Amino acid sequence: MPDFVYDMDLAQLALTITILIVGSVLIGVVIIKPILRLLMGTGPDFNQNVSYVTAGFSLFYGLLLGLLTVAAYQNNERIRSGIQDEASMLGALYTSMDSYPEPLRSDVRGMMRDYALFTINADWPAHRHGRILNGGVDRVAAIRNKLGRFEPQTKGQELLHAEVLSGFQRFVEARQVRLSGTITGIPGVLWYAVLVGAAVNILLIVLLRMRTLQQFVLGSITAFFLGVILFVIIVLDRPLRGPAALQPDSFVLLWQKTMVWDEANG
Repeated sequence: MPDFVYDMDLAQLALTITILIVGSVLIGVVIIKPILRLLMGTGPDFNQNVSYVTAGFSLFYGLLLGLLTVAAYQNNERIRSGIQDEASMLGALYTSMDSYPEPLRSDVRGMMRDYALFTINADWPAHRHGRILNGGVDRVAAIRNKLGRFEPQTKGQELLHAEVLSGFQRFVEARQVRLSGTITGIPGVLWYAVLVGAAVNILLIVLLRMRTLQQFVLGSITAFFLGVILFVIIVLDRPLRGPAALQPDSFVLLWQKTMVWDEANG
C-alpha cells in the first residue's frame, strides 16, 4: 500500500475507497459486462455456474480478509501494549531514583523528563510520518551511560542498582516494540492478493445476469462492505502512522502526574 494512503485524513480515505470501489461496480456493469457477455455468451444455467465459482472464491477471499484484519488488530494491540510498558517502566525508573544520592538523582531524573518531553513533542509527530528521530536513541544512551558510571557503596545500593539496570533493559525493549510500529505492516505481496481479490469479487458480481439497476444497487452494497473491511485493515495496518495513529497518552499521563512537579520545582 502506498505511503500517502496512511497520511490521508480518515474521512478522505473512507470517501476515496468508497468512490473507487463503487465506481468499479458502475464501470463493470456499464462497460465490462457487455464485453464479457459477447465473449462468454449466456445460458439458462449461467447465473448458477457463476454462483458456484463465487461461493468457492468468497470462502478463500473471506478467510484472507478475516486473517488480515485479526493480524492487523493484534499488531495494533501489541504496539499499544509496548507504549504502555515503556511509559510504565520509565515511571518506575523515575521513582526508583529516590534511593540514589545527589547529584545523580537529579541528573538522571532531569534526563528522564527530557526524554518524556522529546517522545511526546518530537518523536510522536515524526512517527506519524513513518520516521524515527535519533534524539530518542541519544537520550537513552545518555541515561544508560549515567547509570552505568554509578558505583554502589553499600550492599543495599548494589542490589537496588542491579534492579534499576534490569528495569532499564526492560524499558529499552518496550521502546523497541514502540519503534517497530513505524515500520511494521502487512507485506506488499499480501496487499497485492487483497486488491486482486477485490477486483475478482467485483468482476464476479458484474458477470451475473440481472437487470442493470438491480445489479448496480446490489453490487454497490456488496462492494461498499468490502471497502469498509479494506478501510479497517488500512487504518490498523500501521499503528503509529497517519491521523488514526496511537497517541502518547501513557507518556502524557506520566508527565502530568509524576514528572511535571519536579520540573516546576527544578
